[in-house]
Amino acid sequence: MKFLKKYLPTRINWQDVVPFIAFFVIFTFFTITSYNERTGTFRMLTAFNLNMILDQSMLTILVGCGMLFVIAQGSIDLSVGVNLAISGVVATMVAIAADVAFLLIPVSLIVGTAVGLFNGFIVSRYKVPSFTLTIAMLIGVRGMVNYIQSGIGIQRQFIPPALTVLNTPSIKIPLFIIIVLIMAYIFEFTKAGRYSRAIGENETAARFVGIPVNKTKVIAFGLSGLMAGVAGIFSVVTIGATSQQMGVFLEMRVLMAVFLGGVLVTGGSSAKFYKLILGSLSITIIINGLAIMGRSDSHISQTVQGILLLLILIISILAGNRTERVKHEPDSH
Repeated sequence: MKFLKKYLPTRINWQDVVPFIAFFVIFTFFTITSYNERTGTFRMLTAFNLNMILDQSMLTILVGCGMLFVIAQGSIDLSVGVNLAISGVVATMVAIAADVAFLLIPVSLIVGTAVGLFNGFIVSRYKVPSFTLTIAMLIGVRGMVNYIQSGIGIQRQFIPPALTVLNTPSIKIPLFIIIVLIMAYIFEFTKAGRYSRAIGENETAARFVGIPVNKTKVIAFGLSGLMAGVAGIFSVVTIGATSQQMGVFLEMRVLMAVFLGGVLVTGGSSAKFYKLILGSLSITIIINGLAIMGRSDSHISQTVQGILLLLILIISILAGNRTERVKHEPDSH
């Protein structure tokens, strides 16, 4: 008993438990409703469908890996969708022009990171609200993408055949897992992640204890841009070409995943990496499950997602308030 008291928590942090409960409920509900009486199987659990869920979750998780640093600080990056698009479009154009297929990879990473660093510099140096800046970037950069794609007569840029190898599951899935594990380590165990959460908890206190707030903000937006560039590579390789629709509304889906996972808009200690994973998978399962049920209409899907997000946010806030009250209660022992 002494061992258990020493190493097991005496109180449950419900704010951290809610995402697991939500994921379990969503997965169980759509698994049950996917039962096929004719074959006696659950369509949700087929290998093909599970692989589809993973594939459809990749972009959300990749972009979320970077945006999580920004959200942990209590800020937001609404430019990740257009950053993905401009990174993929410019990188493909350069690779085709130079006739060097694999130039697509470094160029996409450079463009994505540059956009992110620009956002971070403006936010930290000139104290511009991140919402205002990144929504302006969303509109402006989307115009640049449309100009490149159609303004100069290019409707679709097909990637060089050599890059199609990156879309094979034996390469794509391990690469995805490695990238996610690296970002998880950076967020949970390095100064970039710890400082970001500290800023979200109390920016003034973070400055007072010596945390380089401005530098950390630039790094956070830079990582958000870098992962948008990574997602741009995955997107272009998966589609096999570029288009004006790349990254459209992706930022909303990432935000839905993060908040559905239980991360509060204020960031801070509520920002945990596993919540991004659970939220991303939950969103994809909802969309996938509704499609299996024959209810894939956009208005139905959006309504269900919105209601679930509202419920999870309310539960998370209540759980967070309860946790704060428990922290300030005197220990009866």
